[in-house]
Amino acid sequence: MQEILELNEVENTATFFNSANANLKPPTFIRSNEFLWPFQEIVNTYGIPRYREINPTYFNIITFPFLFGIMFGDIGHGFILLCFGIYLCFNHESMKNDPDYRMIDKARYIILIMGFFAFFAGLVYNDFLSIPFQYSQSCWEIINTKTGETRRIPGCEYYFGIDHRWIVSHNELTFINSLKMKTSVILGVSHMIFGIILKCLNAIHFDNKLDLLLEGIPQLIVMCLLFGYMNCLIFLKWSVDWTPMIEASKGAPSIITNMMNFIVKLGFVVS
Repeated sequence: MQEILELNEVENTATFFNSANANLKPPTFIRSNEFLWPFQEIVNTYGIPRYREINPTYFNIITFPFLFGIMFGDIGHGFILLCFGIYLCFNHESMKNDPDYRMIDKARYIILIMGFFAFFAGLVYNDFLSIPFQYSQSCWEIINTKTGETRRIPGCEYYFGIDHRWIVSHNELTFINSLKMKTSVILGVSHMIFGIILKCLNAIHFDNKLDLLLEGIPQLIVMCLLFGYMNCLIFLKWSVDWTPMIEASKGAPSIITNMMNFIVKLGFVVS
């Protein structure tokens, strides 16, 4: 009889705790390894993914080093960082037990990938410690060395990188900064749209209609119609030859001015 009473007491206690914890969400268990660890720590710094939520770490493996490479794009600096990452990978066994190098040893893979993308972006920028390489044909030829007059070679196309002769142009800084800024805007907006899509997928998975209808979809619509339209304007501006307008002293239309006119002039487009 005593054993039956004790068994019923245990069952009642278990039932009580199960009913009390029925509305609690289980903790997140994320499988990780030496390669994923630094990327997962970056994500956890901003917030640990909830139970059964999409883990952005797997996308962060590419997006974080790539965006770093776009920012740190230089052949010289990127190559140094790449070599340092290769050195850490080859000397892993001798450094993993040393307390002075244990932390940097854990980051060896992310340093390696960041160095690779920085080196690759430096090749695209054609920038080696602020000195361009002549690894492709220039599409501009100098007509008059005294006045600096140049002429574009008809039918010439670029297959990779930026023309090395921009280094001698008086508007080199304006052109390079404008190119990098527009590229950063395209990548940044694409990254944010992708993040909103993941948010909508999480809302669909958890059947959270309020987050989907009142937050996810409105954010996606505003982002695509506003900043997505701005990205379309950037590609349109790159694809049009504005030489006649420049020769007429009108210049190419300003994307920033057109975006501001959404509010100031209710959508008036500057021609």
